[in-house]
Amino acid sequence: CLIILDDFQETLTTGEFVSTYIPEYKNYGKLIKEIARSPHNSCLLLLSWEKPTEIANLETENCHCHTLQIQGLGESATELLKAKKFTDEDRWLELINLYNGNPLWLNIIASTIQDIFNGSVAQFLSYSYLFLGDLKPILHEHYQRLSESEKLVMQWLANQEIGGNISSKPPECSANNDFLGAIQSLRKRGLIKKNVSKEGSVFTLEPVIKEYVKNQYNS
Repeated sequence: CLIILDDFQETLTTGEFVSTYIPEYKNYGKLIKEIARSPHNSCLLLLSWEKPTEIANLETENCHCHTLQIQGLGESATELLKAKKFTDEDRWLELINLYNGNPLWLNIIASTIQDIFNGSVAQFLSYSYLFLGDLKPILHEHYQRLSESEKLVMQWLANQEIGGNISSKPPECSANNDFLGAIQSLRKRGLIKKNVSKEGSVFTLEPVIKEYVKNQYNS
């Protein structure tokens, strides 16, 4: 049989690293491990903003457990813009990349482009700041789930031009455990990207998330 559990992040606590279940949901951790390690012909599908610790650990055990992180639409998002009958097709990819090809984000921003700029992508992009508009409540919901250490790391990354190197942690994170724990937890939430360079791991934020975090501390 196929079991689907949607919005699985709602079983996890907020204000802490991704690892702890809300007390009434703690048995879900045991269920995940039992299904992953037992022989059967069924499938458990979790849909979540955040990766439970059990999943992260089971993947390293070579169990039949895999994570698929949904990416942006990329160039195929041009079909979405074409359906909106936007102009300035030569600027469409710039808009798509700015909003990470996220179909929800693009649809929300599309209403602003249509309403205020009469479908002109070039005019919308001419503004010197990244417009969030009705994306703010969605981003706020994610942000409110973070621990204080994670928020400090997000603020630190938002102020980096080319990303943050793991060897140069922000001074506010006095404990190495807090810093590394925050990085790992933010990775499980899919809120930061990792790039590998000669200097080691470099972590960055998507432009939309970066703009939101800056607004949180500059407002």
